Amino acid sequence: MRPLFGLLYTVLFFSYITAGLFIVFHFARYSLKRSSAVLGITLFLVVFSILIFTNALLFFSLPIDAILPQSF
Repeated sequence: MRPLFGLLYTVLFFSYITAGLFIVFHFARYSLKRSSAVLGITLFLVVFSILIFTNALLFFSLPIDAILPQSF
């Protein structure tokens, strides 16, 4: 069961990364001022990185074997 959750989390993780790249692209492309774009992208990437790191850390610290029953 652990490999299944690992695979599902990998898909979720890469969808977060894809959404983050989508947001950075739109900050860069549609900002009115270049300085606003750089500030927005920097702030977003810092917060996004902290949240992704925390999410991964908490997921890998979950005792999945203890949560799920061993037999059905």
